[in-house]
Parts: sequence; structure tokens; C-alpha cells
Amino acid sequence: MQITLSSQQSRILESLSQQGKYTSIEDAIDTALVLLADEIIQQNPDATPDYLAWVEQTRLKIDAGLQAAEQGNVLAADDVIAQLRHKVNAAKAASA
Repeated sequence: MQITLSSQQSRILESLSQQGKYTSIEDAIDTALVLLADEIIQQNPDATPDYLAWVEQTRLKIDAGLQAAEQGNVLAADDVIAQLRHKVNAAKAASA
């Protein structure tokens, strides 16, 4: 998976990294995913094992995406957001 951040998202991550709270942009992204995981776990504690597996898969995909981005292989942010929205909507429909 390749992710292209908007300029606003990049500025936020760079700012967090420069402030010293996070050692890198990757660290800030990891923290954001953990916070998202916590929110989902609070909403549905029974989904914890599946969610933890998803978090690990997502971390691996982020690592792969960062490597691809370093090589210049990126997607447009609008395409990524559309894909993510589609996945979220599909997940919501499946859980209803």
C-alpha cells in the first residue's frame, strides 16, 4: 500500500516530529494508529483480537508504503482517501 499525504497532513506530522514529541514521522503515524485502535476497542471490546491483527497488518503496510514513497512510487491523496472511505463503508455494512 502506498499513501500520499496532503500538504496539511505532512505539515502536521513534520511539526510533531520537530517538536520532539515523536522521534520521527513514522513514530507519529504509529501513535495515531494506536489511538485509533484504542478508540475502536472502546467502542467494541469484543473486536480486540481481530483489531490487533489489523493494526499489525496496517503497520506492515505503512512500512511498505514509506519504502515505496522513498523510491518515488506514490498515489494521489484523493485516490487513497477514496479507497479508505470505500473500505470503511464496506466494514460498516458488514458489521451492521
